[in-house]
Amino acid sequence: MSSPPPETPNLRIVWDVGRLSEWARLLAECGQSTLTQGFGYSQAFYTTERWRPRLGIIELADNPVGLVVVTEKRIAKLIRIVRLHRGPLLLPVARKPAVFAMVMKLLRQEYRPGPFCWTALVPEWPAGEEAEAMMRWAGWRRDKGPGYRTIWLDLRQEEAALRAGLAANWRNKLKQAESSGLVVEVDRDGKQQLPWLLEQYQADKAARGYRGPSPQLVIRMRTGMHKDGDILLLRAMQDGVPVAGILVLGHGKAATYQIGWSSAAGRSARAHNLLLWRAVQELRAQGREWFDLGGLLPDSPSGFTTFKRGMGGEEVELVGAWR
Repeated sequence: MSSPPPETPNLRIVWDVGRLSEWARLLAECGQSTLTQGFGYSQAFYTTERWRPRLGIIELADNPVGLVVVTEKRIAKLIRIVRLHRGPLLLPVARKPAVFAMVMKLLRQEYRPGPFCWTALVPEWPAGEEAEAMMRWAGWRRDKGPGYRTIWLDLRQEEAALRAGLAANWRNKLKQAESSGLVVEVDRDGKQQLPWLLEQYQADKAARGYRGPSPQLVIRMRTGMHKDGDILLLRAMQDGVPVAGILVLGHGKAATYQIGWSSAAGRSARAHNLLLWRAVQELRAQGREWFDLGGLLPDSPSGFTTFKRGMGGEEVELVGAWR
C-alpha cells in the first residue's frame, strides 16, 4: 500500500476529552475489547509504573467509532516515551482496513519520530501482508519478533455449543474434575481471596521463571475495577484445602484470563479445567460476550498453550510490534 486507501474515511482522533462514562460505553460497544485499553488497567499502570494514560476518541463525521489509549512517560522532562498495547479499538461497523490504516496514520502524525519522541506500538489488528502494508503506509517501522498471540472464546454461543467445542481431551478432564468432589468458591470482589492467590502466583512465577503482571499491578487493578463488577476470582477446594485459583478481569463486553495457580493436588484433580469452565458460565451470566484467554508466550509453563487451545477458541496473531 504505497498510496492512501481508495476510500479514505474522514476520521479524526479527539484527545483528552469526554467522560469516563463515555469511555466505558465505547469500550462495551467495541465488543472484543482488550484489558489494556480499559480505564481500570490504565489507572493501575499509572499508579504502579508512572505511565500516564492518554485517551483518544476516534470520530467519523463527528460520531464516535472507537477509542485508543496510549501511555506516556517523560525522561528528564525532555524525551517523550509513548506506548500503545493492543489498540486502537473500533466498533464493529468501523472495523475496516481503510479505517484502521487512517487511524494509524493519525497516530503517526500525533507522535512523529525523532530524538525526543520514542514510540512502541502493538496494534490490535490481525497479522498479514495487508496489515503490514497498511502500517508501513501509515509511516511505522516494523520491529523484530513475532506478533502477540492470544485465543478468543466467543461466549455468545449457547453453553451446550461451547462445551461441544472443547477439545475431547479437555472435555474429558473437565468431566473428571466435575466428579472429583472439588468445591468451587466464587469471589466477585477479590477482597477475600486475592491475597491468597497472589502469594501462590508469585511463588509459582519465581519457581518457573515465566513472565506475568506484578502483584502490585494486580492489586491496583482490583482496587479500581471491583466496584464496576469487573473482578472474578474462583478457587477450587479439595477437602477444605485450596488447590487452585484463577483471576479473570472484565472490560466492557469482554474479559481476560489474568493469572492462575494450581498445586500438585489441583493438577491431579484437573481443577483448572473446572475453574475455567465455571468462569465461562459466570461471564455469560454477567452478559460478557468474549473471553480473551491471554497471551501465548514462549516462556509460559509447559503445556499452557495446549491447555488454552483446548477450550476451542479462535487463535489470533496480531500484526506485530512497530516503532
